[in-house]
Amino acid sequence: MTVGLLWVGVQSASADNEDPNCYASTPEGLKYVCGVTQPGGEGGGGSGGGEGTGGGGQPSCDLSLAGDGGTRWCEGEYACWANIPSAAYPEPEDWPSGQPSEDSVYIYKNCRNADGDAYDAWTWHTPQEDTGPSLRERAMMAYGELNTPEFSLSFSPPGNSIIFIDTWWWAGGAPGGEIRGTSALGVVAVGTPSHIEVDPGDGSGVMTCDFVTSESDVCSHTYTRSGDYTSRGRLIYDVHFEYDGTTLELSGLPDSLESGWQESTITVAESQAVVVP
Repeated sequence: MTVGLLWVGVQSASADNEDPNCYASTPEGLKYVCGVTQPGGEGGGGSGGGEGTGGGGQPSCDLSLAGDGGTRWCEGEYACWANIPSAAYPEPEDWPSGQPSEDSVYIYKNCRNADGDAYDAWTWHTPQEDTGPSLRERAMMAYGELNTPEFSLSFSPPGNSIIFIDTWWWAGGAPGGEIRGTSALGVVAVGTPSHIEVDPGDGSGVMTCDFVTSESDVCSHTYTRSGDYTSRGRLIYDVHFEYDGTTLELSGLPDSLESGWQESTITVAESQAVVVP
């Protein structure tokens, strides 16, 4: 008996961009190669062999042949589709014997290849077991393991600053290169220096400066009034993620990391002029 499925109650595939088994290393980096759930089980004719991907982790079929809805997977060169659970299917009491497990459901699948050959069948589908934290969850765990380094907000001149003379700031003690967190089940968060932010404390606002860790004039400000000021600064890093050493790209992950603010008190004095006759 073959029953056409209604396009209602469609549920998306359970294998998605959070499944670590759906990624493979390629020359271009870590790529998502599944887009599928492999229902498994017995099937109708055709060359279906149950493989979800071909050599090198790439799909062995053109999944677009299976449409855009429901659950899609490859059986050899055949792209297969099913609603899981099915929108229309025999009542459980009418299911055949041989149910693999109590969680298994009976589904209708339809498969076709690029040559136009097709087959369909009723078959068993057993939900995949939980494989632990998803790739996205691992990335968030890794982000929590990425810590900004300790630094001091250094400035020059080291004594009193002078009005109308530039004061310089830099992140003293901070490393100039990337920072790496500890691995979270294969995923590591990596921070690349982006810039530093400095607030001179005189109401002029926060300045964005190059990421400088030694005395330099690239981050400077001129005070126009004397007094004691509390300046503050912080480090900003661009963040990316690596999975087993390969760049990982998932939408919605954090892409930056900020340190806490560090403060320095600066005394700004008026310049004293001496008139020589």
